[in-house]
Amino acid sequence: MNKDNSSMQMDPDLALRLLADGAVLAIAGVPVGTEFGIDLCAYVIGPDFRGVKMIPPGVHYVWCASRGPYGESAPRVGFVHYFHPNEILVREWDNDLEELRPRQTAEPELERERIRKNLAQLERVLAAYDYRYVCKWKDLTGSVTEACVARCRPELGTIRTNIELQSCTDADRPRGGASSSNSKRQTAVRLLLSESELLPDLKPIDGTAPRFCVVPPRVPQNAQPAEISLHALDCIAAVDELHNSFESSDALIEELQLAFIFFLVGHSVESLEHWRKLLGLLAHSEMAVAKHNLTYMKYSEVLAHQLPHLPEELMTPSEHNTVYKDVRQLLVNLHGGGKSVSAERLSKQLQKKLSWYFDNLLDEDPEDQPVVLELPE
Repeated sequence: MNKDNSSMQMDPDLALRLLADGAVLAIAGVPVGTEFGIDLCAYVIGPDFRGVKMIPPGVHYVWCASRGPYGESAPRVGFVHYFHPNEILVREWDNDLEELRPRQTAEPELERERIRKNLAQLERVLAAYDYRYVCKWKDLTGSVTEACVARCRPELGTIRTNIELQSCTDADRPRGGASSSNSKRQTAVRLLLSESELLPDLKPIDGTAPRFCVVPPRVPQNAQPAEISLHALDCIAAVDELHNSFESSDALIEELQLAFIFFLVGHSVESLEHWRKLLGLLAHSEMAVAKHNLTYMKYSEVLAHQLPHLPEELMTPSEHNTVYKDVRQLLVNLHGGGKSVSAERLSKQLQKKLSWYFDNLLDEDPEDQPVVLELPE
């Protein structure tokens, strides 16, 4: 069923054009009652459901969630694909893994041609892509290219809510070196800035994790004690390192958008963590705003579309909400870095959509003010 449980109305002439140019996703063998979705459209599979037609060109996320005997839904399992005009993509149900997989056939091209020739007869079992949500989807994915999809999706193609992990072998485990007061201090700082350092040393099973960039730490591990405070106050060095790891600033924005839809539609925990790390880094450098002003202008526009889709627990504007705090710091640095127009536009949109108010934004933080001590006479 559609997300709002109502049918989609479309002009017949427009429908014919979309049918002629749109892509087709054909699926086979999915059990009745399975939850199925493409982008922001969700359905429950019925006995006559065989896929989706009129899919607009571009990146799309497809997922399924099997249902248990008591109606409970399993975690979503899906894949991302960049559709071309008139493309026909075929998937089938894997009964053992309870997920969609590429069609297991000796002549896939012949099957696609057979489907193409019989599209008129298949129309009644193909649901139309719900174009009521296409504008929202374009807002969330407008920068994503086919190259970005190929670079970032898991090597095996399947995206899960949680990636499968395995323990490192004893030979792969990190070994401690000689300790010193310097290394102890740096370790303490690292633990404060990254809770992941406290977790058991696990690694993803090969080919199952999204292949995102490595987000550099705000404070480099080899930083000298005198430099730690400078990096913590303004992480321009880390932002430069992140920026240089991409061929262009557009590639960074593409990955930001793709990671967010992996989370939003696929419920991928690792993708949310990656998106969160990027926000935590990009929000904390005023010098980076001035240096990479075009990147930050685009980033503020992307955030305006993404933030209203956050989980409810991350929408409360409070000091306990680290996303809200990072966005507030980003706005401060946008003003300081000469992008006040972008800051004002983002602030107004968040006020309208989320009721996030940023009062006294440019006032000095009391924690940063000097402390006056009265000395005894």
